[in-house]
Amino acid sequence: LKFCEFVVMATVSDAHRAKFDAAGQGHVLKYLDALEGEAAAQLAQQINDIDPQGVKESLAGAEAELTRAAQDAQIDPPTPESTATLGTMTAENTAAWEKRGLEAIAAGLVVACVLGGGQGSRLGYDGPKGMFELGLPSNKTLFQLFAERVLKLQGLAAAHGDVKPMPFVVMTSPGNHSTTVNFFKSNGFFGLTEEQVDFFPQGTVPCLHADGKIMMQSASCIATNPDGNGGFYPALHKSGVLDKLIARGAKYMHVFAVDNILARPADPRFVGFCLERNADCGNKVCWKRSPDEAVGVVAMRNGKPSVVEYSELDEGRKNLRDGNGQLVYGAGNICNHYYTLEFIRDVVIPNFTSMFHLARKKIACINENGEQVTPTEPNGIKLESFIFDVFPLSARMSILECKREEEFSPVKNMAGSDSPDTARAMLSALHGSWVKAAGGTIEDGATIEVAPSTSYGGEGLEAVVAGKSFTSVVNI
Repeated sequence: LKFCEFVVMATVSDAHRAKFDAAGQGHVLKYLDALEGEAAAQLAQQINDIDPQGVKESLAGAEAELTRAAQDAQIDPPTPESTATLGTMTAENTAAWEKRGLEAIAAGLVVACVLGGGQGSRLGYDGPKGMFELGLPSNKTLFQLFAERVLKLQGLAAAHGDVKPMPFVVMTSPGNHSTTVNFFKSNGFFGLTEEQVDFFPQGTVPCLHADGKIMMQSASCIATNPDGNGGFYPALHKSGVLDKLIARGAKYMHVFAVDNILARPADPRFVGFCLERNADCGNKVCWKRSPDEAVGVVAMRNGKPSVVEYSELDEGRKNLRDGNGQLVYGAGNICNHYYTLEFIRDVVIPNFTSMFHLARKKIACINENGEQVTPTEPNGIKLESFIFDVFPLSARMSILECKREEEFSPVKNMAGSDSPDTARAMLSALHGSWVKAAGGTIEDGATIEVAPSTSYGGEGLEAVVAGKSFTSVVNI
């Protein structure tokens, strides 16, 4: 909350004022009426962007969720009929899923969406994480890798019909939206057409006092916080992108996190799996490596699919293993999801105000006398939502376990685990395995990168690498 920056829109309609008064937020209007010029325009824009009744309902939903969380819940593993494991499927199974997914992509039914609002601060980079160069042989960024994988996937889909450009959607944040858009524009959208790429910013929600009153950061600025990655749903809707995609004829969406270098946008196997299951919601998981791996797991909470946080599992469940020695509660959530657009539009959006969680935080603000307050104890409420909070709304959720070494290597830290070093190593190991499977040889110490234009998932490499030996840093 270092600054406020808004489009100039200096007036608030009488109808919208009435909504603030009805929701008990009339104090915000008093600040507006005392302002002039740019300061008034700044606050007016914020007011116009807020649905005060929605804020009231979101707080009520968060308080109810807090009460539910304090109560004992029945936690069970996912049902066997809702899950499948790539590693145990026959080649025929996965080939059928891939074919069905590619047919849907060719028909223009599938959208790829990257959650790209995160900043690279923890990586020592002052910019969107998707623009961070990880030190690959190609010097490509995460955004470039994902866009080029989408482009390659279009080419693969062309074998299954007259292919339509696949929509690629990027969720940004209010602070990095223009930077991200300009990055894609200045790089020619990495081979995609401008028309097939859409951007929308994640939303914010007002910070609140304990009594539910909207908190003022200053006399001309409402205190706000990001609404969490669950804000993807209302932002997709509010931006008009959801309606635009549906109008284009799209029906299915694959959503993934920007920090996973191994993410496969619109993975046709995953899409085909979900289509075969007639799923309205799908989730890719990686099985936990140990009981102590601090990651949320997909499970059933009171009979409904949910992500159960690490801290919510008792020691018995954390350590419980099946007859094969595998963790029973091990379906680790990796932020890799499938939805029908109909599910988002007709089920998620109408119910979203009940999805928020409440956190009591220290929030800088002004008091009723207009004096700046720097709290030493929690003095306010921040609301946030998580993208997996909608899972309990699903009537037909399906879960696909993938191999960590093939599909999950997050970039979260500057060094150590989940860092650029580990991501480069995992990408090189994966691409090296592709080269070996296609008849190439990898010498010890070689670093291998296969460009998305060469191969999306290891296919088509025989003509390029068979009989060849790779000994150093190679970009194929």
